[in-house]
Amino acid sequence: MDADDIITAVILAAIMGAAIRGLAWNKLKTIGARSWPTSQGKIEFGTVIEHRTRYFSYYVAQMAYSYAVSGEYFSGYYEKTFFKESSADRFVADLKGRSAFIRHKSSSPDVSALLKEDQQSLWPLPK
Repeated sequence: MDADDIITAVILAAIMGAAIRGLAWNKLKTIGARSWPTSQGKIEFGTVIEHRTRYFSYYVAQMAYSYAVSGEYFSGYYEKTFFKESSADRFVADLKGRSAFIRHKSSSPDVSALLKEDQQSLWPLPK
C-alpha cells in the first residue's frame, strides 16, 4: 500500500464517519422531537448546495421554514441529501411555499424539527 492509497482510505473513512455521525444526530433529534407539540408553519425558501469530494459530488437541499408559538415567530431549516442535483432541485421546487407541521420543544420553542411523518396529509412527498 503506497502513500496515495493510505491518504485515500483516510479521506473516505473521514467522509463516512461524518455521514454516519450526521445521520445518527438527525435520527436522535427525530426520536426526541416526536413528543414535542406541533405548530402550523410554512416552508419559506430552499436552496441546493453541491458538496464535492475527490471521487464524487452530492447535493444537499436546505429548506428554511417559519412557525409561530404563542404569537412569537421562529425559524428553522430542514436538510435532505441527494446524489442527483435534479432530484434535489425538484424536492426544493415541490416544497417551496407549502404549509408544514413543525414540532417545537415546549421549554424552548426556538428548537424545532420538521419531521417527514408529520407532513403526509399536507404535501405529497417527492420520490
